Amino acid sequence: MHLPRIRFRPWCTALALMTSALFFPASASSQTREGADAQGSKKIRSLKDIRGEGVVRQKWDMSCGAAALSTLLTYEFKDDTPETSIVVWILHRVDPVRVRARGGFSLLDLKRFAQARGYHAEGYSGMSIEELVSQKTAVIVPIRLKGFDHFIVVRQITGGRVIIADPGFGNLTMRVDRFESLWKEGIAFVVHPPTDLMITEKHPSIASRSIPDPSIIQRGIGVAIPPNYLY
Repeated sequence: MHLPRIRFRPWCTALALMTSALFFPASASSQTREGADAQGSKKIRSLKDIRGEGVVRQKWDMSCGAAALSTLLTYEFKDDTPETSIVVWILHRVDPVRVRARGGFSLLDLKRFAQARGYHAEGYSGMSIEELVSQKTAVIVPIRLKGFDHFIVVRQITGGRVIIADPGFGNLTMRVDRFESLWKEGIAFVVHPPTDLMITEKHPSIASRSIPDPSIIQRGIGVAIPPNYLY
C-alpha cells in the first residue's frame, strides 16, 4: 500500500458517538431470542447485550482510543487486552497533564502500546474506501462529528454499509457516504499481529443492523494516573 504515513497527533476523545435510540425491524422488541437448549427453552438477550457484543465500551471520556485498541486486540486477534491496562500503560509514560490538555490519547500513544505488546502498527492518511475494504483485519479510524474527534473500529464494509464497533455506542452500521463525510482525512491506524494465525474471519453480527441516533453523550472524569497494578 503506497499511502503517506501520518504524523502522529492527538485526537480529542471527549465524546461517545451515539446514543441508544435504535431502529430495528418492527418485529424486534427490547429483547431478542436466540438459540434453544435441549428442552426447547429460549435464550433471551437484550438489545443492550447485542449492541455491546464484541466491543469494549470506553470507561472515560478521554479513552475511546484505548477502548478501540482493546476491542481490536481482544476480539480481532483473540488477545485479551483490557482497556484499563492500555490506559495505565500509557499514563505511566505520558504526562497526564498533556493528555488532559489535548483531550485524550494520540495515535502515537496507541502505536507504542501495540508495539510493546509485540504488534506492528502504523498510521496512514489519504486512504480510500477501496483501500479500507482491502484490509485483512479491522482498522481503527478517527471520525469527526459535531466538532468532536472520536476513534472507532471499522470491521467490514459490505453492501454499501460500514460495520463499526464504536467504543461509545457499541455495534452499529452506517452508509458508506455518511461514513466518508465523517472520516477524518482518510486516516487509518492499522495493526498487524505477530502471526496471521491470530486473524479471525469477519462475520457481521446481528447488531450490524442497528442505526443509532447521531446525538452526543459525554463521560466526564479527570485523568489522574490509575494504580499501576497491571504494568
